[in-house]
Amino acid sequence: MDKNVQEKQFTGMIKFTPPLYKQRYQFIKDLVGKYKPKKVADLGCADCTLLWMLKFCSCIEVLAGLDICENVMKEKMHRLSPLPGDYLQPAERSLTITLHHGSVAHKDPCMCGFDLITCIELIEHLEESELEKFPEVVFGFMAPTMVVITTPNSEFNPLLPGVTFFRHPDHKFEWNRAEFQSWALSIARCYDYSVEFTGVGPPPTGMEHVGFCTQIGVFVRKYSQTSESVHFEKPTKAAYKTVSIVSFL
Repeated sequence: MDKNVQEKQFTGMIKFTPPLYKQRYQFIKDLVGKYKPKKVADLGCADCTLLWMLKFCSCIEVLAGLDICENVMKEKMHRLSPLPGDYLQPAERSLTITLHHGSVAHKDPCMCGFDLITCIELIEHLEESELEKFPEVVFGFMAPTMVVITTPNSEFNPLLPGVTFFRHPDHKFEWNRAEFQSWALSIARCYDYSVEFTGVGPPPTGMEHVGFCTQIGVFVRKYSQTSESVHFEKPTKAAYKTVSIVSFL
């Protein structure tokens, strides 16, 4: 059967259970459970949902969020504060959560030294000039042990009802798998990371050729964190505004 005819048959029938955004967050939670990072930062943290989920992961001692939209963070950041019934395990564990207002195109020393940095549905919102700076800021300057980047897979779009161009009006681009992998492999080579590709949101039976709805790149740094070559041109001046600091002691 012609692929276009096959795609039309599935259009309007796609329903993800659990919802796609929850599958992305669960992927990060599973990764945290496997690798036990102590310091985690979410770039493009928006409404802080991922940070809220991660605050209950017992291995994490430091959480940080960065977003260009301060108002969105402020509307939801109350969820990060201690609430009745919020008991962190183990009982003696300390946790600090800090929210920053700023751009991923700018360098700030507060984002250095993290074990894991997540970029969930972020890069497709970046202007071309910001996207050009992104690899040097995240991989060259922040240089975490691990980076996870998720982004829409444009090959899946014909199966999504109502999507005629991009999935969101603020998206500047949406890449197919070859485009994303080419970009990611270039970054990995330049900054001495390995990268593996996977995704969430599997296609319907018979449409496996389009791949996952959300494509994911998992980058792991090859060199030691103590290497002096980790940070390039380390700035001494803060580029971000601190919006909130919450401590669990």
